[in-house]
Amino acid sequence: MHQLSRGDLLDSANGAACAECGRGAPQLSALLNFLLAAFLAFVGFVSGSKAVLGSSLYAFKDFVTSLVVVIGIKVSEKPADDNHPYGHGKIEFVALLFIGVAVFVASLFLFVHSIKDVWGSWNGRYSVPPLFALSAGIVSVIANYKLHVYLHCVGTQRNSPAILATAKHHHSDTVSSLLVVVAIIGANVGLVFLDPLVAVVETLDLMRLGAGMLNDGLRGVLDGSASDTLTAEIAVIARRVPGVRRVKDVGVRHLGQSRWIDLTIKVDHHQPAAEGYLIGAHVRQTLEAALTNIAGVSVTVEPYVA
Repeated sequence: MHQLSRGDLLDSANGAACAECGRGAPQLSALLNFLLAAFLAFVGFVSGSKAVLGSSLYAFKDFVTSLVVVIGIKVSEKPADDNHPYGHGKIEFVALLFIGVAVFVASLFLFVHSIKDVWGSWNGRYSVPPLFALSAGIVSVIANYKLHVYLHCVGTQRNSPAILATAKHHHSDTVSSLLVVVAIIGANVGLVFLDPLVAVVETLDLMRLGAGMLNDGLRGVLDGSASDTLTAEIAVIARRVPGVRRVKDVGVRHLGQSRWIDLTIKVDHHQPAAEGYLIGAHVRQTLEAALTNIAGVSVTVEPYVA
């Protein structure tokens, strides 16, 4: 009998703990982002740092998108019905589209204003932010990094595209917050233009992320093809089932946190229909046991003629 190693047991325990605490991840993310946005906005207005104010807008954007994720996950977990035979998982990709649009539009707005501030700094029309603004940058770095690690773990365990997208965005926010720290220090040693210039860099990066989210959301909503690696793995697993002579077609429909597999197999043409049905059922059970986050498997059986 196979013995589980101590590492296997620890990985299993950590995964279970992550999945358990992840049930409230979107709500926790929304609350922390709201508090972070309020703190950064206060420090930004008092200090006059455009980079810190920009970070507060990013945190507020994360707060809004976290609420979208909360709504999306609650709807996607509703069971399938007659009108939605594949369930409601697609709502997470709709949420991803909303996040992508929000990120891109907000970033474009900040980009235009930051360019104006860079020009103003060269003409002496930009005040140097005081050093106490560093506190906002440091807090933002720590908070965003912790949220990134936590949400990435939860999103991976739940196979949630919306949560993984939020985690990815917090990673970007961590880097941008580090740039804010550098900008404030630089502005205080004579490089005044660094503060608005960092805001320009942040917004360009956010526009790139927003475009990526839009692309991922569209692929999910429009049933973009799964990776070649996944379809090849499904075909290999199906071929191993006794009685399967060939795997003709493999299709994967992404349903938010889960996937639906459609495939066509070929069995010997002299096999009775009942035997072909049993082979198809065996393929379905094998795939559901071998792969994770499978909502269902639809198997079409066709005769194989050499």
